[in-house]
Formats: sequence, C-alpha cells, structure tokens
Amino acid sequence: MAIYIGYLAAALGTICWIPQAWKAWATRDTSGLSLPSNLMFLTTVSLWLLYGILITDWPLILANICATTAMLIIVAAKLRFK
Repeated sequence: MAIYIGYLAAALGTICWIPQAWKAWATRDTSGLSLPSNLMFLTTVSLWLLYGILITDWPLILANICATTAMLIIVAAKLRFK
C-alpha cells in the first residue's frame, strides 16, 4: 500500500507544476514568477532526485525527474522571457 501512496503523491506533486510551465511558455509572460524562488525549488527537487537515486526509491526518482524537468522549463522561461 505504501508504494501506491508514494506514486500518488509523486504524480500529484509533479502535475501541479505542469500548468505553470505551460503558461510561462505559451504566454511568454513570467512577470509574476520569482527567479530566486524557482531556482531554490529547482535545487530542492534536484537534491530529492539525487536522494531517490541513492536509495533507489522509484516513486521519488520518477516524481523528481518530472518535477526537475518542469522547474527547468519554468526557470528557462523566466530567463528567456524577462
């Protein structure tokens, strides 16, 4: 049961960033986004990804691959569309 809770948490935690990444690229408007905050969160999810890899926790790995990708898109949009 714990593995399913992990996968559900991973899916929900990742899905919440997809609309933000989509909107940033579609509208090219990132004025409401904080670069320092998003860089800090990118660092956080990258460290969680590394931790997941080190302990071989697949829900953690998959969630943070997706979260890191979404955050990279958001940060890239912020840098590109200032």
